[in-house]
Amino acid sequence: MELELQKERLEGYRTAAPLLLTQEETAETVVPDYCPDVARIVSVSALTHLRTRTVADGKLTASGVIAVTLLYMAEDASGLRALDYTIPFEQTAALPSLCTDACVEGGVCATEAKLLNPRKLFTRVNLEWRVTPYCPVAINACGEIAAQEEYAIQTLCEKHDVSLIRAVGVRDFVFSDELNLPGGREAVGELLRSRVRLRLTEAKCLGNKVVLKGVVCLSLLYSSAEGKLTAYSEELPFSQILDGAEEGDESVSASLSLSDCEIHVGDEGRTVSVKLFLSAFIALRRRSSVLCVTDLYSTAYDLDAQFETLELPGEPTLTTVNQSAREQIDTGTEVQSVLSADVCFCGASLRRTADGAEVHATATVSALYLDESGVPLSAERRVELTATADAPVGTVARVEEVCAGDVTASVNAGGVELRFPTEFTLLSAEDVACRCLTALGAEKAEQSDGASLVLRALREGESLWDLAKQYRTTAEEIIAANELSDGVLPEAGRMLLIPRAR
Repeated sequence: MELELQKERLEGYRTAAPLLLTQEETAETVVPDYCPDVARIVSVSALTHLRTRTVADGKLTASGVIAVTLLYMAEDASGLRALDYTIPFEQTAALPSLCTDACVEGGVCATEAKLLNPRKLFTRVNLEWRVTPYCPVAINACGEIAAQEEYAIQTLCEKHDVSLIRAVGVRDFVFSDELNLPGGREAVGELLRSRVRLRLTEAKCLGNKVVLKGVVCLSLLYSSAEGKLTAYSEELPFSQILDGAEEGDESVSASLSLSDCEIHVGDEGRTVSVKLFLSAFIALRRRSSVLCVTDLYSTAYDLDAQFETLELPGEPTLTTVNQSAREQIDTGTEVQSVLSADVCFCGASLRRTADGAEVHATATVSALYLDESGVPLSAERRVELTATADAPVGTVARVEEVCAGDVTASVNAGGVELRFPTEFTLLSAEDVACRCLTALGAEKAEQSDGASLVLRALREGESLWDLAKQYRTTAEEIIAANELSDGVLPEAGRMLLIPRAR
């Protein structure tokens, strides 16, 4: 006879193994008629605007534009000039068949521009994306049997804590702010280049809201009315409240992407207004507990039980590893001053070692500077950074993010030395494998002709449950027959009287 099981069902999402995608976009761009002929390219930089992201039929499609800024010297004009243009991109990837959503993070890891002729440019941009697929999951855990007393069933249960992603989705919002240049700074005559970087510092649930806090790192390069080149950076804090949470949600993970950017200089060149169109991919997590029947028997029936192993998700843990980096960029010429310096990461990975793990990341370090004659030039190099980290055996760990802090540039005899702190953020999680009852049948057992009382020694590693199951009695009856203290396991080798079912 098939017995009814009382099951608890938990529904949510689990992450599949992240995908690391790379792509190269190239374009030929004609210099607009209003710009002078290009004599020499000084530097090129780029930023991705991720505008669409869809998941359907096991396939991800992400698209947007690459906003490129080219700094150059013109043939018939003095001073540094800037040219802004865009390159469209689209990225597709196959996802697990059950995947219904995916988080897309990343962007530009290298940019290169060449002059084909004074009116035409060739640009190559390398992009790197990390895609985290989210798949629906349902956990069915049996913690009780409907007719347990009627069928004289004894159960052994385990209780496990579960951390399950309840919901995932994208929330769009707009960040606007205005910065005022300090009194000692030259006013902006012409804005040549702007760089925006996003850093999320806090994400939490507050009632039915999600609160995101972070910093917009804005870097400007401009020329004054007198033609003096000036760099200026400022951090603009933000705090955004979004819908989507429910009572009971305990934690949220989030990542930010930029879909568009508007930066304007005020009439007198003393203010700069910033308007960013942002998307936040959020995953809401909730803790709960499940009870699993891991073993059972009946004192009166023969049972036919089926079990399966449940993979129960544990609470993820974020850890950071900080270290300082010091890198030299050889310029081959004497440097008068450094206008700006930058560090861009790509190719982050984690490798297990005997003592823990090693984190590896490739960084492109670059500097825009003036040579001894005051001519603007740029130089860059790629370096490999490594850090050691703790990654306990049995956990699934990956590199979540690598970012650089404030970059300090100094001039030396060989060129430019950059110093910057690097923060490696690691995510680790440990799933728990639990044996759990999935189906149960029962048939009346035949009466035993054996003795009703057995005298037997308790073996090493054996429990009262093991004895009770073997002789179809209960642990309580063994405790009563031997006048044992409840909850105290006798020592191995002790002789015990075991009341046996007949």
